Amino acid sequence: MGGVWAVLVGDSVHCFGDGLLIAAAFVADIQLGALASLAVLTHEVPHHLGDLAVVRQGVKGRQRAAAKVAMAGAVTVIGGLLGYWLVEPLKPYLPYFLAAAASSFVYVALADLIPQLQKHVGPSQSARHIFWLILGIAVVALATSFDVI
Repeated sequence: MGGVWAVLVGDSVHCFGDGLLIAAAFVADIQLGALASLAVLTHEVPHHLGDLAVVRQGVKGRQRAAAKVAMAGAVTVIGGLLGYWLVEPLKPYLPYFLAAAASSFVYVALADLIPQLQKHVGPSQSARHIFWLILGIAVVALATSFDVI
């Protein structure tokens, strides 16, 4: 049962941070906020499914496990509201908040890649990881040059 609480508390803190980041993005620009929300959503759906699998091991009943994971995810709203309340009066510091948000997204992406890269894998698998990382950077650079983002 201790592992379940560790997952739920960790997920709540993570979701609170997501809410803060989304709020900062919306304060900067509504399109940026929508893109940040989409990025968080695409990360959180599989993340919460994994959390649900862990929580179901320690909680009796599917519905109880789903409710606990949903409550942890709902902390995103609290972070978003608090973030909006805090960021709006601090607009001059918004570029720093956005830099923190961007670094958070980069960290999440790289944290998913690095464990595989630290294993003893062959050169072809390492090359594939590097290829997809460079392709992602190129897509962002290309989209930015067309003023899409």
